[in-house]
Amino acid sequence: MITYLKNLKEKLDRQVGSDLLQRVIQYQGTKGLVNLAHISFNAVKKEHPGRVDYLPPCLFVEVTNRCNLTCPTCPLGTDMAYNGYDKADVTFEQFKKIIDQIPSVVYITLQGIGEPLLNKDIMKMIKYCTEKGISTYINTNGTILTETKSKELIDSGLSNLSISVNSFDEKVFAETRSGASITKITENIKRFIEIKKNLNASKPIVSFRAILMKETEPHMEDLIFKSDELGVDVLYIQLFMSIVADEKLCTSSLSQNEIEAFSNKLEEWKKKIKMSIITESFGKSSNNLGQCKLPWFSPNITAEGYVTPCCTINNPSILNMGNIFNTPFEQIWNSDKFVDFRSTFYKKQPKVCIGCQNYQKN
Repeated sequence: MITYLKNLKEKLDRQVGSDLLQRVIQYQGTKGLVNLAHISFNAVKKEHPGRVDYLPPCLFVEVTNRCNLTCPTCPLGTDMAYNGYDKADVTFEQFKKIIDQIPSVVYITLQGIGEPLLNKDIMKMIKYCTEKGISTYINTNGTILTETKSKELIDSGLSNLSISVNSFDEKVFAETRSGASITKITENIKRFIEIKKNLNASKPIVSFRAILMKETEPHMEDLIFKSDELGVDVLYIQLFMSIVADEKLCTSSLSQNEIEAFSNKLEEWKKKIKMSIITESFGKSSNNLGQCKLPWFSPNITAEGYVTPCCTINNPSILNMGNIFNTPFEQIWNSDKFVDFRSTFYKKQPKVCIGCQNYQKN
């Protein structure tokens, strides 16, 4: 429990900000404080009830499901792309409608299966959140991180900028990133960090997000040290998820022994760098209490407005709890369908979760 609370505080300080309480008081008032108290009380529980007495503190909003790449590690690079849903962008007016319905949110990921910088309203969305005291995160493939967009992201008040970088090896990167060039993306990243430095801006935190798989594991040491040299603040390393990848990569997952061997090497590399490294779901639950918590604290809203339990369940035709553009969020949040999903979550692993590295079987 102590370890979990320590890790939770470090994560909150890094992503949401150490001034969380002050912002809740300033922007949400007494109602927000009461909601946060309920959230905190439930966060430390090992299991949670189906019906909850609070609104979520975190949110995933898929601002677009379009992308300029079709990576094999993403649903858009598989035969299942757009099976049961349509290409869509969230408009700024729709985005405001979402945010205004969930005043409890303190941290939002403006990300789904698409490239967020393709949405023409993304800067306005970030600014709207900043004005409401909400910390923001986006993950981009870095291909269209132009000088203009770099300045706009910094000016918007973005809290966290993450770039998907699996390897600095040109061949490996191109194979896992749909032919994109790591050389070009590195130039974009260097320019962004330089602009941020020249503006003397403390935000956003700059991070890389890498996928650990058989193809990338041999190049991880190089990735770590080059990322550190670039001045990246955080490197997130997540396990390859076969459930959202092209079937050609079905043998790309590492065994548990291979994961443990990599983890041992990683501990030695960490001692030689300034950059923080965060590993996600290395064959374990994402927390030390035993189970995934996303359906209770971080629901997902797709580009078409459908509410799903988490960001991994991104195809609304597979499972959704309702559409926020047609039904008030509070009704969806504690609807019979959502309550039933949460109530049975610990008793029997939902089929839609099978294969997700963030879920641990009983």
